[in-house]
Amino acid sequence: MSEHRLQVEQLNEVMGFELSEEQVAIATAPLEPNVIIAGAGTGKTTVMAARVVWLVGNGLVHADEVLGLTFTRKAAGELGERITKYLKALGVMAGLG
Repeated sequence: MSEHRLQVEQLNEVMGFELSEEQVAIATAPLEPNVIIAGAGTGKTTVMAARVVWLVGNGLVHADEVLGLTFTRKAAGELGERITKYLKALGVMAGLG
């Protein structure tokens, strides 16, 4: 397993709360295609944002290489806002128009 510059504790700090074990498992999963399927209000947007922060924070992807798909414009807007906020808190320029 490779070393990560961003640790789970730092991810929680940037997010402003502690992710659950399940959320951490998804956010820190190996770099390969993933799908999150869950009902309304279950934290999908939070986990998607945490995943992007993890990948960008560890230099595995650039922020502008990420495509997050949601079912509503509201969720897409929230996702973009959260990612931008968290990456700024991490000290990474988001570049997410």
